[in-house]
Amino acid sequence: MSGRTSLVLITALTALIQRAHAASIYVSPTGAGSGTVDSPYGSIQTAVNAAKAGDVIYLRAGTYSPTTNIKITKSGTVTSPITLRSYNDEKVIINGESLPGTPYGLDESLPNDERGILHIEGGNYWYFYNLELINGPYGVYARDSSHNYYERLSTHDNYESGFQLQGTASNNTVIYLDSYMNRDPRKNGESADGFACKEGSGTGNSIRNSRLWNNVDDGLDLYLFGSPVTIEEVYAWGNGFNRWGFSSFNGDGNGFKLGITDNPPANHIIRNSMAFANAKKGFIDNGNPGSLTFERNTAWNNGDNGFNMRSSKSTLKSNIAALNINAQVSLISGTTSSGNSWDSSTTWSNSSFLSVDYSTLAGARGSDGKIKASNFLVPTSGAAIGATTQAKI
Repeated sequence: MSGRTSLVLITALTALIQRAHAASIYVSPTGAGSGTVDSPYGSIQTAVNAAKAGDVIYLRAGTYSPTTNIKITKSGTVTSPITLRSYNDEKVIINGESLPGTPYGLDESLPNDERGILHIEGGNYWYFYNLELINGPYGVYARDSSHNYYERLSTHDNYESGFQLQGTASNNTVIYLDSYMNRDPRKNGESADGFACKEGSGTGNSIRNSRLWNNVDDGLDLYLFGSPVTIEEVYAWGNGFNRWGFSSFNGDGNGFKLGITDNPPANHIIRNSMAFANAKKGFIDNGNPGSLTFERNTAWNNGDNGFNMRSSKSTLKSNIAALNINAQVSLISGTTSSGNSWDSSTTWSNSSFLSVDYSTLAGARGSDGKIKASNFLVPTSGAAIGATTQAKI
């Protein structure tokens, strides 16, 4: 037997042993027991502390109101991740209103350790499913954490960004995220986004089939993240408006903000995504000097340009920019543009689409977690251009 074959067999055997010894740990808002199904813990942190590679933490229905954030600093393994999820899709809400920093005063700093209802730092190989996180200093804050999977999370009405990855972060997957109405009174709206991947680097990160709306700053922000992020089937709308009556408002209001001037070049990929009805731009490289790829996206009815590439010599193919204020697009010399709405003499109006009603897009998800299909912003021409919720393209 070769050494490589032996290593494969040992790895497989180890994984089987880990799974055989994996535990189911239960938590309930009214629990006071030992973590069994009949005697659940009352604290999510207690369950996290007890969990080992391969274990599954089941949260029973109800509202949890921790007074310290839930810190995840241990790791599962590639074959035996640790899972934190609702039990049988029961409705689980984790309310961070009683945490420190909800909020601190204007211009005060928020310590790193207090960021997030879920504060994940150095925690790898975790799976998170079907959780609602509200009123926290961030909903999810993951720093220097990789190989994690987040599915069907709702992060809303938090005092910072709803969901943020930061630092050394690679191979994180975010899917079916709804992140909305997040605000930051500490900064009068300057930095609370729906989804952010900021100030770090690491390959293999992606966000898919997600909705980011009515956040005080931007829908999505990749500020100072120096590696490519893949964005597919993400819908950002209504961001950047002062819904909270901040006296000195600093919200930016872009649908997708994709870097910053002093970024290392980051070649992000954006496919089949929509930015509409945002206060400012639909898609902006924000000075990122990389080469971004835009395929079949739509910017409609935004308060400034649909696509603004001021530094990136990007590739844009089969995108739509329509009914945005100011020029539909602003592209630097050297950008590759083909098959986009602005590459032809066609004049686009609301009647160019089968529907401009986004109520289905904003409505309840399907039982599979996916956004329900509709005719919203689908071209009446039937041309293969722009984003659609009808099917994965």
